[in-house]
Amino acid sequence: MLQQIVESFFQKVGEKLVDYAHSKVTDITNLKFDVTNLKEALNLLCATAMDVEDKIETDASGKKKRKREVEDWLRQVQLIQSDFLQLQSGGHITRLLSGGRVAKLNKQVNELVEQSRHFGEVLVNDYDRRGQAFLAAEMFGEAFEENLDTIWGLLVDDKVGSIGIYGMGGIGKTTLMKHIHNLLLQETQDCVFWVTVSQVFSVNKLQDELARAMGLKLSDKDDTDRRAAELSKAFSTRESIVLILDDVWENIKLEKVGYPLGREGCRLVITTRSLKVCHQFGCKKINEVKTLHNDEAWDLFKETLGHESVPSDVEEIAKCMVKMCDGLPLGIITLAGSMRGEMAIHVWRNALTELKKSFMGHDDMEDQVYKVLKYSFDRLLPNHQQGKRRGYTNLQLCFLYCALYPEDCKIPRNELVRKFISEDLVDTRKSMKAQYDEGHSMLDKLVNTCLLESTHNHKDGDSVRMHDLMRAMALKITEGKTVVIAGHSSLKEIPNEEEWREDLENLSLIQSGIEVVPFEMSPKCPKLLRLLLRENPFNYLPGSFFSRMHALCTLDLSRTRIKDLPDSLSDLKSLKALLLGECRELAAVPNLGKLKSLRELDLSYSGIRKVPQGTEKLLNLQRLLLNGANYIRMLPTGLLANLSNLQLLLLPYQVQTPVEDIERLKRLEEFAGPVEDARDFSRVFRSRSRAHGTYYSIQVRLVYDGFSRRRNQVTFYLCDLEKGDENHDTMSAQDILVFHHCDGLSNCLADDISRLDDPRSLKLLEVYNSRGIECMFTYAKSVSQFSSLEKILLQELPDFMGMIHRREAGPSEVFASPTFAPAAFSSLKYLTICKCNKMNKLGLPASEFPKLERICVRNCDEIQEIIETADGTGRGEAVGPFVSLPRLRQLYLIQLPRLSSICKAKMLCDSINIIHVEQCQALKKLPLNFPESENHTLHEGSYHGSPPPSLEEIWILEEEREWWDSLEWEHPIQSHLIQPFLRFWD
Repeated sequence: MLQQIVESFFQKVGEKLVDYAHSKVTDITNLKFDVTNLKEALNLLCATAMDVEDKIETDASGKKKRKREVEDWLRQVQLIQSDFLQLQSGGHITRLLSGGRVAKLNKQVNELVEQSRHFGEVLVNDYDRRGQAFLAAEMFGEAFEENLDTIWGLLVDDKVGSIGIYGMGGIGKTTLMKHIHNLLLQETQDCVFWVTVSQVFSVNKLQDELARAMGLKLSDKDDTDRRAAELSKAFSTRESIVLILDDVWENIKLEKVGYPLGREGCRLVITTRSLKVCHQFGCKKINEVKTLHNDEAWDLFKETLGHESVPSDVEEIAKCMVKMCDGLPLGIITLAGSMRGEMAIHVWRNALTELKKSFMGHDDMEDQVYKVLKYSFDRLLPNHQQGKRRGYTNLQLCFLYCALYPEDCKIPRNELVRKFISEDLVDTRKSMKAQYDEGHSMLDKLVNTCLLESTHNHKDGDSVRMHDLMRAMALKITEGKTVVIAGHSSLKEIPNEEEWREDLENLSLIQSGIEVVPFEMSPKCPKLLRLLLRENPFNYLPGSFFSRMHALCTLDLSRTRIKDLPDSLSDLKSLKALLLGECRELAAVPNLGKLKSLRELDLSYSGIRKVPQGTEKLLNLQRLLLNGANYIRMLPTGLLANLSNLQLLLLPYQVQTPVEDIERLKRLEEFAGPVEDARDFSRVFRSRSRAHGTYYSIQVRLVYDGFSRRRNQVTFYLCDLEKGDENHDTMSAQDILVFHHCDGLSNCLADDISRLDDPRSLKLLEVYNSRGIECMFTYAKSVSQFSSLEKILLQELPDFMGMIHRREAGPSEVFASPTFAPAAFSSLKYLTICKCNKMNKLGLPASEFPKLERICVRNCDEIQEIIETADGTGRGEAVGPFVSLPRLRQLYLIQLPRLSSICKAKMLCDSINIIHVEQCQALKKLPLNFPESENHTLHEGSYHGSPPPSLEEIWILEEEREWWDSLEWEHPIQSHLIQPFLRFWD
């Protein structure tokens, strides 16, 4: 919407400039320059704001909320939007041009754009107030149970201030503490903070991790004392804290991270391989984690092996193999994972022989552990279509690639699979969808053989992690050819040329804090294949930096502050992947015309002003990412016509591409970008739909950036969907459907959705600023087509009267519950209604929404009731005394001045997490009921219960406290749940 306002505003500014020029000739050149700069800054602000909103909508879940600074930033953008609405009148524009308002607005807009570059994550975890449960492997062995009981007693009963847990690597210290961590969250009200320290350690990094755990943004990165004070202040606001430091290798001065150990209620637990470290911390109690007994080791092996029982004729062989693991859980689990599915006795005999051979002459326990892990690595056999490269199978190379990331790094699966594709570790002759499937299958294999750990949860997403012993083993395998200094956030300067050996093949300096690259540095690395410099703050590379790296295949400079790239890059003729994503300060790239082997060029969210010269010559290019590169105004003529091998194309919001160029890309499988109108969309879709499994994110006259989510999305912007019969074919199958400022939509949205090829494929529906829409569906129409819909967002629909419209009813009986199919709305999780001022009842039939997690209704002037309890007759008679919303987690009711009732019946909400009620002063009662247990207790029409443990926060305006206290509740609410806030905006 802001972009539309900007275009209208500048059209009128152009008209006024003509008049202004006659009277202020001497200033007109400067003024034109200022206006041009303001327009460019506003366009960038538009794109950034919508990127942020899009990311929030994509990533938000019941466990996440917006960061306060992001929320405040979006409000300031909205204020600018309001300013432009006011400035569109001629008089205001005249005053704007005659004063210094242009320069002031320019400065304000640029400040907002710059502020957005330092957000990092736009969401924080809603559970960060106390911590979040981990996925933890099942406990095994009597010693494990004893340690668990002992440590639990020390923390909860005895309130011991500091506890040390030590034992060799892979023995289960982290697993033990994950169970303790989860129990603390489940059984106590303690705030529990977990930080993995690792061998690569710095105070700065630890401060950052603690701040992230608390949802805190620290100030000056270099002033550790100031940051420690900020952390200390944050800790002081929490009464009872348990800080868990996992995998500690040396003593840490806790005052450097602001932790008030010794204060009542503050406890510390460390895990380490060294008893000495426990003593250095001054731990009051110390526990050693010991290896498993023989019987326990055998039971763990059998359980890890899976539901297949060990064949009787190989049992003794298997027991011999387990004994060689000497009771170490990690070794046993890894060995069992490598033998899954093997039934033939000759395979087991051979495995034992190979294992014994690898153990010969090695008495050291840690060396023996390495041999067990190496044996499992050696058993990663190739698929029947794969050979070996550099002596390894592709599956082994995938495993070794994970070691290039920092220690204990949680690596997103999608990112890893993309790397596997770039590295040709999958069959690139396949379709892109098949490549992704193969990459994920390889990751599954590594997880199933226990060489990688799955870390899928709300906080980390779908990721994998490499145990530090596995990583050490991988680096030992590639010793001499691979150097990994990843995660050393205090490195400051890139390693000297002398440290870049001539036989080096892989160098990873990810997240190493590199700020300086010496002038005229030119490392001699003729065999270097991979150089990973991503996520470092340096801004300069010498002109000859790449001149002696002619074998380089992968160059990753993503998320650096590099401003321009050296000319020596142009001669990297073996380069297959050039990754420059999120290089915000990168303005230009040298000529790429010689890089004939290049398959992936990632310039997404970079600061480049134009597509690099020579890109049209990259005939083997398969993946071109320009999304978010908002300074690019046009593509070079004929660019896409030459890139016939493109499989992935992501374009920025403002670049209009002839639809004919898209149609010619016959291999294109994934596309995100704008087209001119609905007819062009139809052409693009038909050209893409010929390929099975195509993904797309197409924007029709869209004014902000789209990006691939691996889900199909179509957005219509400023379209008249009534014009032309062909438009009835345009809304083909997709997961996400968005209408922005559209005409020609039906008065019942169900009619538009029924035009989809497969309405049941629709997951998300968003409609903004569109006239004529009166309802979501009607009484008479079947709504089974909504069975897969997970999210509905309706905003600024001036004719919208409610979810349900009973057309045959009289004026007083407009809303009634329809006859639903059993699966209707069975998947809906999120419902947001905003600025629909004609609606006086939402008409939401609660009984038909079993999975609804979030209801947000805001800025609807006429609405009086939210939840519909009518019996289907249209008379509004409640069907019973209770309405159940079993999964409702968040309820937002904001600026609803006439809202008098949420629901006429009482609502059972045993999963409610957040309640936010603001400026709803006609409301007299909150009819929320909370069960005491899973079995609801009903006695003669009454309900006995209390607020559930899930209820964490109730947000109210400080100025409305008196009204809030007068509200009638079904149950008393604890005062500590109420979070008053001040309102600083209109």
